[in-house]
Amino acid sequence: MKKAFWILLFGVVGNVFAEDPTDWMSEARVGVFTHYLPGNPEQFANLSQYDPEAVAEQMASLGVKYFVFTIFQNSGYMNAPNAEYCRVTGYAAGEKCSTRDVPMELADALSRRGIRLVLYVTGQCPNRDARAQKAFGLNPGPKDQKLDVAFAQKWAKVLQEWSDRYGTKVSGWWMDGCYQWVDFNEEIAAIYAGALKHGNPDAMVAFNPGVRRAEWKTSDYTAGEINEPFAETATSRFNAAGQQTQILTFLGTSWARPDERFTDVQWVDWIRGITNVGGAVTLDARPETNGTLNDAQFRQLKAITEQILTEK
Repeated sequence: MKKAFWILLFGVVGNVFAEDPTDWMSEARVGVFTHYLPGNPEQFANLSQYDPEAVAEQMASLGVKYFVFTIFQNSGYMNAPNAEYCRVTGYAAGEKCSTRDVPMELADALSRRGIRLVLYVTGQCPNRDARAQKAFGLNPGPKDQKLDVAFAQKWAKVLQEWSDRYGTKVSGWWMDGCYQWVDFNEEIAAIYAGALKHGNPDAMVAFNPGVRRAEWKTSDYTAGEINEPFAETATSRFNAAGQQTQILTFLGTSWARPDERFTDVQWVDWIRGITNVGGAVTLDARPETNGTLNDAQFRQLKAITEQILTEK
């Protein structure tokens, strides 16, 4: 949506339209998400096989204009360097945080093809790394932990390091784990938003409250995590809070599964209902070791994008 501003110039009132920072997502219509999450030392070592150029070329072949990549999740292994995280936890560079900067390489490869990068992070430190939990002042244990402002201020420094490093190479952030039952709130969201936008004020942020359509008001676009897509609809580009409509769901039978659960026609019909009103749909697919998609899921995504992205 273009936002109108009235100005007086040389005695004439004019209507000047400023670009909304979420316009690009609405225009993109469809994006791809992959959970690339090392869970042990062997999988972490496989990060050396990740091929940003091959991933970017696949996305270009699909015609999508944004791609979501996970920096980390629960295990504590991170697909990017972070000196602040190492400082707080005492881990050496390369022990849990990769010395290879995959997001930077991926951002450059995607950018050369006109595709934006969105990064996935969490609002909690890894909940399967007791050492990290303790270092950041949380109770160690393999579960979600209660958050507070003191923790958020520490965690924001980790987030800001990535934000400052990637700057305008990253167009958006999708933050997981922003649940009411861990005492996440708007004050914490504002702290995180400040950190994530520090390197690029135009970067969009979304804070995921869980598998439900309620959203934190600090989000620029809806996190939109859903399991059953056909039960969801959209009636406009923006929700009541003025957030860009975005729905995230999985292509396979669950998150990061390599199979297919619906036909091409079913997906196209449902996605069209979202994109026709200005919303966007992001589809999670299973990455191979080098980051690319398997033939079956690539074929289905191609069938979807050939329909949706060629429609006026």
